[in-house]
Amino acid sequence: MPIAVRHVHTQPSKTVTFDFGDHKVLSYTVGLAYWRLSFDNDNHVRTLKISLSPNQPNATQITVKVNGEIRDDSGNTIHVEESSAEVCCIAVVDTKDSNVLLTSVNGISAGTQYGPIALPSSSLSMGAAFISGFELGYGSDNHVLSLELSTGFNANGTSGYIKADASMSDSSGNMATTAKLDAGLLATSLNQDGVYSVAKNNLQASGTTVPVEFKVPLSDAVVLLQDYQVRFAKDHHVRSIGGGCEKWTVEGNTVRLTAPKAFIKDDSGNTESSSSSVSLLVVGIPKT
Repeated sequence: MPIAVRHVHTQPSKTVTFDFGDHKVLSYTVGLAYWRLSFDNDNHVRTLKISLSPNQPNATQITVKVNGEIRDDSGNTIHVEESSAEVCCIAVVDTKDSNVLLTSVNGISAGTQYGPIALPSSSLSMGAAFISGFELGYGSDNHVLSLELSTGFNANGTSGYIKADASMSDSSGNMATTAKLDAGLLATSLNQDGVYSVAKNNLQASGTTVPVEFKVPLSDAVVLLQDYQVRFAKDHHVRSIGGGCEKWTVEGNTVRLTAPKAFIKDDSGNTESSSSSVSLLVVGIPKT
């Protein structure tokens, strides 16, 4: 069992523990499947931020503190009870494996890439980046029209690069002056016996379940947010914003995603437009 996965539902300001039982964690990375930031009533937005602070307190556990912020310029801040996150952890356990790279990079400026990152091979069976946090901020508080988060991965020989993009804007030309992304990376040169992945792009499936099919039966799976875009028809205050996939089940060869989507709303009934969506990476661990 060289690779293991865990996930947990939590809220900003809380610390969660990923327990790998009797398995020793040798390397790991963390990411977001889902996030939600809310006020207790709708307001302008100055800052939107989520970050994950991981730590390894002992050989078999990883802890992660979830930090979340939404605020305006009038003292309105996050309503924790209506804010949440689904946090995932991927780990190499028990036996060191030079064919697997798990790493995290924080604070990548929008429109740039981080690298080079030394890869396990120039011929990867899998290479994928995913979102583990972000920071977006106007110079002063404004309405929100749209918000976009995107991460990608490029390889050049044995060097890898994580691409990042992030933006927030209103209808008056105001753009986020702070725009950064945190990302995790999974890169392997394993054969397909150790770990599988399937990318599902441009999902907006409110109220429905999306099946993700794998080639083999799975013992476990995690879902990781790679791209996110949400948009009002025109700009408004924000009561709650977020998205991804909050829940899923593993049933044999199939991972069933519950209502993957991006959302935004105010207190006047305005919600996300049809151009909103999320793109997800589903990482599956085969049964042995």
